[in-house]
Parts: sequence; C-alpha cells; structure tokens
Amino acid sequence: MACGIKIPGAYYQKVKGWVRGGGENNIGTGLDGVIFSALRGGGIFFYFLYVIPAFRLSLYYNSTMMINEEQFIELVARKLAGQATPAELTELEELLQQEDLKERYQFLQQYFSAPEGQSSADTEQALEKTLDRIRTGDGLSSAYNSEMWQESPGRRRWPLYTAAAAAVAALIAVFLYTRHDLPATSAPTAQAVQDTAQWLNRQNGKATRAVIELADGSKIWLNAESRLSYPEVFSRTSREVYLSGEAFFEVAKDQERPFIVHLAKGTVQVLGTSFNVRAYDNEPVQTSVTTGKVAFIPKYENSNQPPDTFYITPDQKVTYRHTADDIVKENTSGQDDKAWTEGRLVFRDASLEDICRELERTFGKKVIFESEGPRYFRMTGSFQNNNLQDILYYLAKSRQFRYKVTDSTLLIGE
Repeated sequence: MACGIKIPGAYYQKVKGWVRGGGENNIGTGLDGVIFSALRGGGIFFYFLYVIPAFRLSLYYNSTMMINEEQFIELVARKLAGQATPAELTELEELLQQEDLKERYQFLQQYFSAPEGQSSADTEQALEKTLDRIRTGDGLSSAYNSEMWQESPGRRRWPLYTAAAAAVAALIAVFLYTRHDLPATSAPTAQAVQDTAQWLNRQNGKATRAVIELADGSKIWLNAESRLSYPEVFSRTSREVYLSGEAFFEVAKDQERPFIVHLAKGTVQVLGTSFNVRAYDNEPVQTSVTTGKVAFIPKYENSNQPPDTFYITPDQKVTYRHTADDIVKENTSGQDDKAWTEGRLVFRDASLEDICRELERTFGKKVIFESEGPRYFRMTGSFQNNNLQDILYYLAKSRQFRYKVTDSTLLIGE
C-alpha cells in the first residue's frame, strides 16, 4: 500500500518499546503524547504499521498459540480499514473460530465505526475520553478481568488490559478516516484516493425517500427514516457503505470488489445483485433478494456464539431477531419486498400495529392506539399510490376498527 508520508522512527520505537519491552518500563514516556503526535502528523499508516502491533501486547504472549501473530494483526488492520480482500476476510473468519482471538477482535470492533463526518477536534476529544477510561479502568474491567498495575510514587501506570491498545488504535483509524485535509501524495494511487475520500451522509425523515447513485454505478433507494453513509470514491479492494433503516440496492457487478453493507446488527455482502435490507432500530433485521445471491452475517448479542453466514437467493428472506439471537430463513416475494420503491405498500399477514408503523413512516403521521385490541388485528393487502384515507378505509372495512386522521396524528380505536 502506497503512502507518501514518512513516519518518524521515534513513534515506532516508543510503541515497539512498550510492546516488546513488556510495557511497564516504557509506558511512562506517555503513550498519549505519541498518539497525538501521530494524529497531528496525519499518517494513516502509523495506524497500520505501528499502533496495531501494540495489539500483540495481549494477544500473543501466550506461547501456546499456534498462529502467526503478524498475520493476524495485518488481517485485523486491513479488515477494519476496509482494505481486506475476500480471501483475507475468509482467512480472518477462520481465525476467529478461536475464542481468544474472537473476543479481542469483537472488543476492538466496538470502537471502530463508520465515519460520521465529525471534526478532528470532536474525535480528539473522544480519543482523550477513551484514554482516560483506559487509565482508570472504567468500562474495561468488566470486559477483561486483568490485573491492574500498581501505582508507584512519581509515575502514572496504566492498566494492562487486553484491548487497551486496540481501542486506541481503532480511534486513531476513525480520526484519520474522517479527516478530509490529509496532504496529497506526489504519486496519487487508487488507495490514496480512498484514504482521503470524503464520506457522504444521506438521512431521510418521515414521508421522504431518495435515490442515490454511487461512484461505481450502483443505485440505492433509501426509504423514510433511514440513513446511508458512503464514500465519494471506493477503494481498490472493496465497496462499503453503512445503513440504518431500509434501502433497496442495485449493485453494479465487480468481481474484484465485494459490496458490503454494514448494519448495527449484522453485515450483508455481495458482488453484484439486487436486494432489500430493512434494519430499523428496535425491529428485526430483514434481508431479501430479488436477483443474484447475498450473504448475511448476523452480529449476535451473545458474543460466545460462533459467527454464521446465511446465503440468500432470489425470493428468499432472512429475518434476524437480535434480542433473541433468532434467525429464520423463508421464502418470500422479492418484488413485493421492494414494492415501496415503486409507490406500493404490500402487507402479508401483518399486524395492524406493524402496518401503522409503516403508514407513520410513509405519511408522516404519529400513530396513537386508543385501545389495545386493534394492535393485533392481522391483515393482508396491497395498495398502489393510494392516499392515507383510502388505505385506512379498506383496512377498517376488513377488521372493523375506528380511525381519525388529524394534521399530525392517526388515532386508532375499537
């Protein structure tokens, strides 16, 4: 990977001394000073080459481990930076079958999120807060029952937690990815373009939809109350976006670069296909396929549960209820699942409560149930570009309930 930014050897020596020297004799030099020097320098490969190796502090002092530490560190760095190839992702998934590695990887992953466009000042504040947590042990002791180093006169000691260095490394990566003013290299490459690419955010409110075309030619229909984060330019090895809410994807084919959709409760990966993803807060995650093939990888609430991959083909759907770590794969109609992109609302044996939740998003009316009974009425129907009054009229005829529409609310009663 090309960089064009020289990393002062002092940074490497300080981190290397901390890692290889056992930490205690070197940490007093002030790792936070090293980190903020690196941040001001803006060298993203400080993260890849020098900070991530601090990860080995806790990973590989166990001489019984039968894997290559350099390989694991490199794979983690490339995965979290969005640069891992499909083969590397498969290799990492196999390594994560080992409980110790999986545990540490999950802890690091908590700190690595999609760029949100925050300022460097905001990110430095977040980093400082995390450093404070590492120093005091707040928020980390429950995750790892490691012993604290004892305080000695004239020196401030740090807790030797398995993931402390990893958490710092992840925040550095987030910081560098959100900076849009990194200096240009003398010989720009596709990778350098990705490193400095601006991340764009599109967020829809109620009763709002949007169509987004990405740099690779892929198209995304973004539903109401949904948010999509995506780069202006994709990297050479992968295409990654972040979704909260619902979207339909038509992904341009590219055998060399998988298309990855990151969700709060899982990941969807494809090469070229069309599929619908529904991932609203406090609702089950649903992924259905219209054309091609999709892999859904749930993020289990139970961290001890081994990772799974569910492959979905046309007219199949996976529903993941994360509160119970329950996954159901079933047949569906891919065309019906994308109906909302064409102005159609399709309900199949849905409760009135679920239907009204969809009406609330579509028409921007707050739904209030004045009695509990109607919530559980189950109905099936399809509506093409109908207004709210028409939809309610036909629904009420089928199950006999009262409704009233005001400027801002929809009232439902018996």
